[in-house]
Amino acid sequence: MPTKRDLKKEQGRGDQIIVPMTVIMMRQGYDFWQNKVLLAIIDQLQPYIREGSQYDLFGIQEDILFSIRFKDMGIRRADYAKFRSRLSTLSLISVAIPSKLNNESYKRYHRLGTVFFEEGDSKDFMIQLDKDVVNHIISKEYGFCEISKAAFLACKTRYSQQIYLMLASWRNENQHTIPMAELERQLTAAQTQKLLCTSPEQKTMVPKDIDTILTATKKELDELLASGSSDLSFNYSIDDDGVGEKLLHVEIVTSAS
Repeated sequence: MPTKRDLKKEQGRGDQIIVPMTVIMMRQGYDFWQNKVLLAIIDQLQPYIREGSQYDLFGIQEDILFSIRFKDMGIRRADYAKFRSRLSTLSLISVAIPSKLNNESYKRYHRLGTVFFEEGDSKDFMIQLDKDVVNHIISKEYGFCEISKAAFLACKTRYSQQIYLMLASWRNENQHTIPMAELERQLTAAQTQKLLCTSPEQKTMVPKDIDTILTATKKELDELLASGSSDLSFNYSIDDDGVGEKLLHVEIVTSAS
C-alpha cells in the first residue's frame, strides 16, 4: 500500500497521469462535466494505480470518500452553478467496467459514486465510492496509458475528451484501425445508454453524425496542439473493409511529429 511519502511524491509528479485501459473501455454515459470528475478520481488514485495495489487504505471500510476541488478540474468560477447541477446527476448514471472475473466481460454498477456538497457556496465536493468499484477502476489487467491532465482539461467537448483518451492509448502504435461501428458505440454512449436521470438536457440530446464528430474534434485537437495546450491530435481516413463494414484509420500526431 502506498505510504504518506508516496502520496506526497505523487503530488509532485506534474501533468502526466496513468490511466488504466479499464477507464477508457468503461461504458458510461457521462457528459463533459462529469468526465472531469472521472479524471479527478483517477488523479486521486495515482499512487495505487502506479503501484498496482488494491485500495485498502481504509481497512474493511466499504465506502471511500474523496474531497475534490473545482479548480483542480479546470472549472471556471462562472461555470460553478452549471457544474454543481451536472454533479447532482452523477449518482444516477450506471457504469459498466471491463472485468475478467467469473467469465464476465463487463461488470455493471448502478453508479460510480455519490456526490455530497458542503453547505453554502462551496468550491469543493465529496464523492463516495464503493471499494469494489475502485479496485475495478485501478486494475491494469487490460493495460494502461499515460495522458496529459492539462490536455484532457483543455478539451472543449465530451467527444474530444473521449477521443483524446483513445489517442493516448494508441500513442505507441502511431497508427490504429477501429471499426466505425465500435467507435460510434463508444462516442454515443451518453445518448444510447438507458439512464435513470431524465433531466431536460439529457431528454433533448440528439446523437451527432460520427463524421461531424471526427471533423470537429480533429480541428479542436489540432488547435490545442498548435497552441501547446495538448500533446496529441490525429489524421484519419475512412474506407470499407470489403464486406460492408467501415473502418477508421487513425494516424497519431504528436507535438514532436
